[in-house]
Amino acid sequence: MELKEPIAVYNAATNVEAHVVAMFLVEGGVEAFATEDLSLVGLWMFGTLPEIHKPQVWVSAADQERAAQLLQDYERQAAERMQTAQEDASLEPIEVVCEECGQTASFPAEQRGSVQYCPHCAAHLDVESSADGESFWLETDEPGGGGAEG
Repeated sequence: MELKEPIAVYNAATNVEAHVVAMFLVEGGVEAFATEDLSLVGLWMFGTLPEIHKPQVWVSAADQERAAQLLQDYERQAAERMQTAQEDASLEPIEVVCEECGQTASFPAEQRGSVQYCPHCAAHLDVESSADGESFWLETDEPGGGGAEG
């Protein structure tokens, strides 16, 4: 479909970001199109020059206000994702003692709750899902999981 009185509402850093933002707007009910930077103008030996043929997202003038609201939501969500990523990166690494070789291995906080290999002996290690090493298995009163009686 063709945009009526097209307006650029978003300048993206990359072609991929332009398409992501356009899809975000489309999912929000606003018809949007992304333009890509495919030209070689602005290229030099250290990369690209800023603000030359930047990828953009375009909408119809009639949808400009709705697009602005959706873009505020997009920017807020992006800021929240960035903050969460920074908080995760600042967490202390997890120290695990291998039951096979007895050596200590260190894993990044984002691997909490996963199974990894010991870097010393290649045994499987449970990277604890809680600080006290609480088991993730469900405890039941009966062996076999307490299924239906009868």
